[in-house]
Amino acid sequence: MSLFYYMDWLVQHKLLVAYIEPFAQLEEYAFKAIERKEPVGDDKLVSIKKEYSMDVPPEFEKWLCHTIDTHFDLHKPQCGIVGNNNGKRLRIIKMWANEMYKGDQHQPHMHQYSLYSFSCYIRSTNDDAPFYFIDNNQGQAVWINADSQGHALIFPGTLIHTVYPKQTEDVRISVSGNVILDVDKT
Repeated sequence: MSLFYYMDWLVQHKLLVAYIEPFAQLEEYAFKAIERKEPVGDDKLVSIKKEYSMDVPPEFEKWLCHTIDTHFDLHKPQCGIVGNNNGKRLRIIKMWANEMYKGDQHQPHMHQYSLYSFSCYIRSTNDDAPFYFIDNNQGQAVWINADSQGHALIFPGTLIHTVYPKQTEDVRISVSGNVILDVDKT
């Protein structure tokens, strides 16, 4: 699969690809995080080498939470959550910018303490390392290429995913993060 879509399900109700409308703001915040180089501090057995803590861009957060509220159900009454106030309690709890170089990979993992997670592509090249997810004991690759720039993959935090070893020379820059349902937010 290639990320050519404005917004489409790659796996119904589990993996959505969407064009990031406030992309310029997200890109600006990502490069500031890379410049600061404040490590995320994740387990080195799972993490890629260069992951940096990032501030949450306000317009991106608004866009992402609206997109999730429009397309996903985990935070809604049909899944047992009452009083969400039309998605207004969704918020990004943590974000980080990633620099990926030839040979880097991200081991299989999930984000068990978040309701939703996302990966956004700031810079990517053709034949880049695929994003790989595992659902119902079956794996599927999402091929990342130059057309992936400006797109987000959005998915439940419990979806197991990985990034295969990068084979190309150019750096790939992505942004990842976690979304929670903030019960204290009014």
